[in-house]
Amino acid sequence: MHRLPSRQRAIATTVVLAALSVGACTDSASKARADSLSAALALASAERDSLQGLMQGASADKDRALVQVVEASRFADEVDAELRQVRGLTSKVAVNTSDESGKTEAAAAQKDILDRLKQMRQRLNARQAQVRALLDTLKTMRADSTAAASLLADLNARLQQRDKEIAVFQEEIRSLRTQNAQLTAEKAVLTDTVKAMDVRENRVFYTVGARRQLLNDGVVMEEGGSRGLLIVKLGKTLVPARTLDEGRFTRADRREVLTIPLPRSDRAYRIVSRHDVGLIEVAKKEKDGSFRGESLRITDPAKFWGPSRYLIIVEK
Repeated sequence: MHRLPSRQRAIATTVVLAALSVGACTDSASKARADSLSAALALASAERDSLQGLMQGASADKDRALVQVVEASRFADEVDAELRQVRGLTSKVAVNTSDESGKTEAAAAQKDILDRLKQMRQRLNARQAQVRALLDTLKTMRADSTAAASLLADLNARLQQRDKEIAVFQEEIRSLRTQNAQLTAEKAVLTDTVKAMDVRENRVFYTVGARRQLLNDGVVMEEGGSRGLLIVKLGKTLVPARTLDEGRFTRADRREVLTIPLPRSDRAYRIVSRHDVGLIEVAKKEKDGSFRGESLRITDPAKFWGPSRYLIIVEK
C-alpha cells in the first residue's frame, strides 16, 4: 500500500503551486492546473475507497485502516483549505488580450474553474462524511467486539466454575449412592437379624399327652413320693425334664397362637410346667387346677409365657 504522508505532502504542494500560478497564467493554463487538482483529489478519493476495503479485513488490518482513515481525513481538510484559497485566486485571473472577446473568454475560464473547484469540494465533503461514518462504524465494531469478548470471557469462566461444581456434585452423588447401598445392605442384615431375634423371642413350644407318653418322650420326669409294701412309689409328682428336646413339641408364635387344642374333651388335663392356669380360659376348671374342654385359650400371652417357653399339658 502507498504511504499516505508522502503522498499528502506531494498533493498539497501541487495544490499550493497550482493556486499561486493561477494569477499569473492564461485561462488555458488555469484550466490545466484545475484538471491536475481534480486528478489529485480523485487520487485521494481512491485512497479513501481503498481504506473502506481494509475495514472488512482482519482485526489487525482494521487497526491499520483506522490510522489511515484518520490521516486521510486530515489530508482532506488540508486540501479543502487549499481549495478555498484557489477559489479566491480565480477572481484575479489576468487577461492579456485587450479585446472584448478575450475578456469574455477569460470570464468563461474563471467560471469554469470555479465550477470545477465547487464540484471537487462537494466530492471532497462527501468523502469526508463517508470517512467519518466509516470511522464511527469501526469504533462501534471495536467497542462491540470488546464488550462481546468481555461477556464471552465472563460466560466461559462461569461455565468452567459450573463444570467444576457439577463434577464435585457428581462425585458426591456417587459417594452417597455407595453409602446408600451399604446402608441398604446393613439395614437388610439388621432387619433380618431383628426379625430372627423377634421370631426367637416369641417362639414357644407346647405339647399335650398322656403321662406315660410324656415320660417316654423325656419331656417330663417324676419326683418325690414314698415306697409302699410293693416297692411302688406313691405320691410322685411330674415335673418338666431338665433337658428338653424341641422336636418333641409343637412350635408356635405366642403372638399368633392363642388357642391350643386338647385331644379329648371328656378327659381332664393339668399343666405340668410352671405356667399360670389362671391365665387361660377353658370350658371347665376344677378346684385342683385341672380343666376340661376342647381347647384352652390364653388370655395374656406375655404373662402366661413369661415363666417358660415350654408348655407341658398332661392328661390325667
